[in-house]
Amino acid sequence: MKGYERIRIVIVLVLGMMALGLLTWGIGKVYLELVGQSSRVKVEGTQKNLKVSNASDGTVLVLPEATFWTCQLGVFQNEGNAQLSRDKFRVLAFNAEVIGANPWIVGIGLAHSANELKGMRQTLIEKGIPTVPKQIVLPERSFRVAGNGSQLTVELLTNVNSILQKGLTTEALTQEKQSWEALAGDHPPKELEALHQLYDQIRIKTNFEEQSALGLSLYFDSQKVINKFSGK
Repeated sequence: MKGYERIRIVIVLVLGMMALGLLTWGIGKVYLELVGQSSRVKVEGTQKNLKVSNASDGTVLVLPEATFWTCQLGVFQNEGNAQLSRDKFRVLAFNAEVIGANPWIVGIGLAHSANELKGMRQTLIEKGIPTVPKQIVLPERSFRVAGNGSQLTVELLTNVNSILQKGLTTEALTQEKQSWEALAGDHPPKELEALHQLYDQIRIKTNFEEQSALGLSLYFDSQKVINKFSGK
Protein backbone atom coordinates (compact mmCIF):
# COMPACT_ATOMS: atom_id res chain seq x y z
CA MET A 1 0.00 0.00 0.00
CA LYS A 2 2.79 2.34 0.89
CA GLY A 3 4.44 1.55 -2.43
CA TYR A 4 1.24 2.46 -4.27
CA GLU A 5 1.04 5.78 -2.41
CA ARG A 6 4.65 6.59 -3.33
CA ILE A 7 3.95 5.86 -7.02
CA ARG A 8 0.82 8.03 -6.94
CA ILE A 9 2.74 10.92 -5.37
CA VAL A 10 5.51 10.63 -7.98
CA ILE A 11 2.95 10.65 -10.82
CA VAL A 12 1.23 13.73 -9.37
CA LEU A 13 4.57 15.54 -9.04
CA VAL A 14 5.57 14.69 -12.63
CA LEU A 15 2.22 15.86 -14.02
CA GLY A 16 2.50 19.07 -11.99
CA MET A 17 5.97 19.79 -13.34
CA MET A 18 4.78 19.17 -16.92
CA ALA A 19 1.84 21.53 -16.46
CA LEU A 20 4.12 24.22 -15.01
CA GLY A 21 6.50 23.82 -17.93
CA LEU A 22 3.71 24.20 -20.47
CA LEU A 23 2.40 27.29 -18.67
CA THR A 24 5.84 28.88 -18.63
CA TRP A 25 6.35 28.12 -22.32
CA GLY A 26 2.99 29.66 -23.15
CA ILE A 27 3.52 32.92 -21.27
CA GLY A 28 4.05 35.78 -23.69
CA LYS A 29 3.27 33.69 -26.76
CA VAL A 30 1.18 35.64 -29.25
CA TYR A 31 -0.12 34.99 -32.72
CA LEU A 32 -0.72 37.64 -35.35
CA GLU A 33 -2.21 36.98 -38.76
CA LEU A 34 -2.88 39.30 -41.67
CA VAL A 35 -6.53 38.97 -42.61
CA GLY A 36 -8.57 40.13 -45.57
CA GLN A 37 -10.56 43.34 -45.51
CA SER A 38 -13.79 41.33 -45.84
CA SER A 39 -13.33 39.95 -42.32
CA ARG A 40 -13.08 43.42 -40.78
CA VAL A 41 -15.63 44.41 -38.16
CA LYS A 42 -15.47 48.04 -37.06
CA VAL A 43 -16.03 48.48 -33.33
CA GLU A 44 -14.84 51.43 -31.30
CA GLY A 45 -12.17 50.39 -28.79
CA THR A 46 -10.68 51.98 -25.70
CA GLN A 47 -8.35 54.23 -27.69
CA LYS A 48 -9.23 56.74 -30.33
CA ASN A 49 -8.91 55.33 -33.87
CA LEU A 50 -8.75 51.78 -32.48
CA LYS A 51 -11.03 49.33 -34.26
CA VAL A 52 -11.26 45.80 -32.92
CA SER A 53 -13.70 42.93 -32.96
CA ASN A 54 -13.74 39.79 -30.89
CA ALA A 55 -13.80 36.50 -32.77
CA SER A 56 -13.72 32.90 -31.64
CA ASP A 57 -10.12 32.59 -32.83
CA GLY A 58 -8.81 35.93 -31.58
CA THR A 59 -9.19 39.69 -31.91
CA VAL A 60 -9.32 41.40 -35.29
CA LEU A 61 -7.40 44.66 -35.13
CA VAL A 62 -7.85 47.27 -37.84
CA LEU A 63 -5.11 49.88 -38.15
CA PRO A 64 -6.52 52.88 -40.08
CA GLU A 65 -4.60 54.49 -42.94
CA ALA A 66 -1.62 56.51 -41.71
CA THR A 67 0.57 59.12 -43.37
CA PHE A 68 3.90 60.37 -42.06
CA TRP A 69 7.03 62.16 -43.29
CA THR A 70 10.69 61.25 -43.13
CA CYS A 71 14.02 62.66 -44.34
CA GLN A 72 14.89 60.62 -47.42
CA LEU A 73 18.60 59.85 -47.58
CA GLY A 74 18.54 57.74 -50.72
CA VAL A 75 16.47 55.53 -53.04
CA PHE A 76 17.76 52.15 -54.21
CA GLN A 77 16.65 49.51 -56.70
CA ASN A 78 18.60 46.86 -54.79
CA GLU A 79 17.87 45.90 -51.19
CA GLY A 80 21.50 45.08 -50.44
CA ASN A 81 22.65 48.55 -51.46
CA ALA A 82 19.93 50.09 -49.31
CA GLN A 83 21.07 48.06 -46.31
CA LEU A 84 24.68 49.12 -46.89
CA SER A 85 23.62 52.78 -47.04
CA ARG A 86 21.63 52.40 -43.81
CA ASP A 87 24.61 50.78 -42.08
CA LYS A 88 26.89 53.60 -43.24
CA PHE A 89 24.66 56.21 -41.63
CA ARG A 90 24.38 54.15 -38.46
CA VAL A 91 28.16 54.08 -38.17
CA LEU A 92 27.94 57.88 -38.23
CA ALA A 93 25.41 57.65 -35.33
CA PHE A 94 22.33 58.43 -37.45
CA ASN A 95 19.38 56.16 -36.75
CA ALA A 96 18.54 55.40 -40.39
CA GLU A 97 16.06 52.73 -41.51
CA VAL A 98 15.06 51.06 -44.78
CA ILE A 99 11.42 51.61 -45.76
CA GLY A 100 9.39 49.73 -48.33
CA ALA A 101 10.63 47.75 -51.29
CA ASN A 102 11.03 48.16 -55.05
CA PRO A 103 12.39 50.77 -54.60
CA TRP A 104 13.94 50.65 -51.15
CA ILE A 105 14.08 54.02 -49.38
CA VAL A 106 16.63 54.89 -46.72
CA GLY A 107 15.37 57.54 -44.34
CA ILE A 108 15.84 59.09 -40.94
CA GLY A 109 13.34 60.76 -38.65
CA LEU A 110 9.58 60.75 -38.42
CA ALA A 111 7.22 63.71 -38.37
CA HIS A 112 3.60 64.61 -38.97
CA SER A 113 4.46 67.13 -41.70
CA ALA A 114 7.34 68.13 -43.96
CA ASN A 115 7.63 71.41 -42.03
CA GLU A 116 8.42 69.55 -38.80
CA LEU A 117 11.50 68.04 -40.50
CA LYS A 118 13.14 71.39 -41.27
CA GLY A 119 15.30 71.38 -38.15
CA MET A 120 16.56 67.85 -38.72
CA ARG A 121 17.21 68.46 -42.41
CA GLN A 122 19.24 71.56 -41.56
CA THR A 123 21.28 69.62 -39.00
CA LEU A 124 22.01 66.95 -41.60
CA ILE A 125 22.96 69.55 -44.24
CA GLU A 126 25.45 71.06 -41.80
CA LYS A 127 27.03 67.61 -41.55
CA GLY A 128 27.21 67.32 -45.33
CA ILE A 129 24.18 65.06 -45.70
CA PRO A 130 21.51 66.42 -48.07
CA THR A 131 17.98 65.03 -47.77
CA VAL A 132 14.53 65.55 -49.24
CA PRO A 133 11.25 65.29 -47.31
CA LYS A 134 9.44 62.09 -48.20
CA GLN A 135 5.79 61.30 -47.51
CA ILE A 136 4.98 57.70 -46.62
CA VAL A 137 1.39 56.48 -46.92
CA LEU A 138 0.31 53.24 -45.25
CA PRO A 139 -3.05 51.77 -46.27
CA GLU A 140 -5.55 50.45 -43.76
CA ARG A 141 -4.39 47.07 -42.48
CA SER A 142 -6.24 44.24 -40.68
CA PHE A 143 -4.77 41.60 -38.38
CA ARG A 144 -6.05 38.77 -36.24
CA VAL A 145 -4.29 38.71 -32.88
CA ALA A 146 -4.59 35.73 -30.52
CA GLY A 147 -2.78 34.11 -27.62
CA ASN A 148 -1.16 35.38 -24.43
CA GLY A 149 -0.04 38.97 -24.85
CA SER A 150 -2.63 39.70 -27.53
CA GLN A 151 -4.14 42.71 -25.73
CA LEU A 152 -0.70 44.25 -25.22
CA THR A 153 0.05 43.68 -28.92
CA VAL A 154 -3.17 45.46 -29.87
CA GLU A 155 -2.40 48.40 -27.58
CA LEU A 156 1.19 48.90 -28.80
CA LEU A 157 0.47 48.52 -32.51
CA THR A 158 -2.47 50.91 -32.20
CA ASN A 159 -0.28 53.40 -30.34
CA VAL A 160 2.37 53.32 -33.06
CA ASN A 161 -0.30 53.82 -35.72
CA SER A 162 -1.63 56.82 -33.81
CA ILE A 163 1.86 58.34 -33.80
CA LEU A 164 2.17 57.74 -37.55
CA GLN A 165 -1.16 59.55 -38.03
CA LYS A 166 -0.61 62.49 -35.65
CA GLY A 167 3.09 62.65 -34.93
CA LEU A 168 5.00 62.07 -31.69
CA THR A 169 2.87 63.44 -28.86
CA THR A 170 3.25 63.37 -25.10
CA GLU A 171 -0.20 61.79 -24.90
CA ALA A 172 0.78 58.84 -27.10
CA LEU A 173 4.07 58.26 -25.25
CA THR A 174 2.29 58.35 -21.89
CA GLN A 175 -0.44 55.99 -23.12
CA GLU A 176 2.12 53.40 -24.21
CA LYS A 177 3.78 53.47 -20.79
CA GLN A 178 0.43 53.01 -19.03
CA SER A 179 -0.52 50.12 -21.31
CA TRP A 180 2.81 48.42 -20.72
CA GLU A 181 2.60 48.73 -16.94
CA ALA A 182 -0.95 47.39 -16.94
CA LEU A 183 -0.56 44.49 -19.39
CA ALA A 184 3.08 43.40 -19.80
CA GLY A 185 3.38 41.22 -16.71
CA ASP A 186 6.61 39.36 -15.97
CA HIS A 187 7.07 37.61 -19.34
CA PRO A 188 6.02 39.82 -22.28
CA PRO A 189 6.89 38.67 -25.82
CA LYS A 190 10.48 39.72 -26.52
CA GLU A 191 9.49 41.53 -29.73
CA LEU A 192 7.10 43.73 -27.76
CA GLU A 193 9.76 44.29 -25.12
CA ALA A 194 12.15 45.62 -27.78
CA LEU A 195 9.44 47.98 -29.03
CA HIS A 196 8.77 49.18 -25.48
CA GLN A 197 12.48 49.82 -24.89
CA LEU A 198 12.51 52.05 -27.99
CA TYR A 199 9.59 53.99 -26.52
CA ASP A 200 11.65 54.43 -23.34
CA GLN A 201 14.57 55.82 -25.39
CA ILE A 202 12.25 58.33 -27.07
CA ARG A 203 10.70 59.41 -23.75
CA ILE A 204 14.05 60.41 -22.25
CA LYS A 205 14.98 62.66 -25.20
CA THR A 206 14.79 66.33 -24.31
CA ASN A 207 13.52 67.85 -27.56
CA PHE A 208 11.38 67.04 -30.59
CA GLU A 209 14.31 66.71 -33.01
CA GLU A 210 15.95 64.03 -30.86
CA GLN A 211 12.65 62.19 -30.51
CA SER A 212 11.97 62.47 -34.23
CA ALA A 213 15.38 60.98 -35.01
CA LEU A 214 14.23 57.75 -33.29
CA GLY A 215 10.67 57.91 -34.57
CA LEU A 216 11.28 56.04 -37.81
CA SER A 217 12.71 53.13 -35.82
CA LEU A 218 9.41 53.06 -33.92
CA TYR A 219 7.63 52.40 -37.21
CA PHE A 220 10.29 49.89 -38.28
CA ASP A 221 10.12 47.93 -35.01
CA SER A 222 6.31 47.79 -35.17
CA GLN A 223 6.63 46.21 -38.62
CA LYS A 224 9.06 43.67 -37.17
CA VAL A 225 6.41 42.75 -34.58
CA ILE A 226 3.80 42.30 -37.31
CA ASN A 227 6.13 40.28 -39.53
CA LYS A 228 7.33 38.09 -36.66
CA PHE A 229 3.91 37.16 -35.37
CA SER A 230 2.42 36.69 -38.85
CA GLY A 231 5.23 34.29 -39.79
CA LYS A 232 6.89 36.53 -42.42
